[in-house]
Amino acid sequence: MDWLAEEEEEEEEEEDIIVVKRKPWKVLIIDDDDEVHKVTRMAMKSFHFLGRELDFVSAYSAKEAKELLAVHADIAVILLDVVMETDDAGLKLVNYIRNECNNTTTRIVLRTGQPGTAPESEVIRDYDIDGYKAKTEITHEGLNHLFYVALRTYRDICRINNYKDGLKALISAVLRIDKFNNVNDFSAHILQYLCEVLDAYQAELVINDKKPVIINIRNAEDDVLRSHSLHSNKSTTQKLIDRSLSTQSTQTEENYTAIYHKSTNNIESVIVIEADSELDNNAFDLIHVFAEHVSILIRKV
Repeated sequence: MDWLAEEEEEEEEEEDIIVVKRKPWKVLIIDDDDEVHKVTRMAMKSFHFLGRELDFVSAYSAKEAKELLAVHADIAVILLDVVMETDDAGLKLVNYIRNECNNTTTRIVLRTGQPGTAPESEVIRDYDIDGYKAKTEITHEGLNHLFYVALRTYRDICRINNYKDGLKALISAVLRIDKFNNVNDFSAHILQYLCEVLDAYQAELVINDKKPVIINIRNAEDDVLRSHSLHSNKSTTQKLIDRSLSTQSTQTEENYTAIYHKSTNNIESVIVIEADSELDNNAFDLIHVFAEHVSILIRKV
């Protein structure tokens, strides 16, 4: 347990580092040994990836794991014991997750205290998993490596799936553009998809034309669409919008990113996104496409 003591010392040295609070990555530990749950939680309590910490959920059998998987649809990583109720309970659960639940997104890492029960080469070959480790081999450094690799893969798979859905939604909305009576209706339709695609809690659109418009969408618990004047109360996002328009550039502050866009018909727009994860170039491309089509509609209404 020496490495746990070393981690506590490192944590004291880094306590001045400010980490932006974002939605944690959800990790499911499936193991019939309670000590494994405790040690894993303790070892990774200060772990962060992209400003997000880990949120652990525990199951002590394959049956209990199935019940939790039905409730938690956003499990990023599963640490799965091979031997539980039976010698191959973990292996059967892998097939259940991949084939019966059709879950190909969650990353699965097998851990076993009895490597001889299921030979590594055969398990890696025959099962859709992301790693196979003997419990005696797992160190603090090994756990860090495991989570960095698994979470990067999970993030990228989610992005690909979300962008595919987002592009389909965008194309569908553009094809239906003539059915919308005004820019607010059109913007509301696409912004809802934009929030889902970018895992965003909030999105605002500002069109800097003769009649500036702001459309605000709150989180899923309180999904409200509001349109109001650009000269409303100066919230954090409003200040960010003003700064983006004045500099004609993308601006960031805490979890917020304001993306500036100037359309082909010289209409300026700013979209502010509050998201759990950083926005990559694909996200920016999608936002620019969205802003361009809203700007085109403005000229028509």
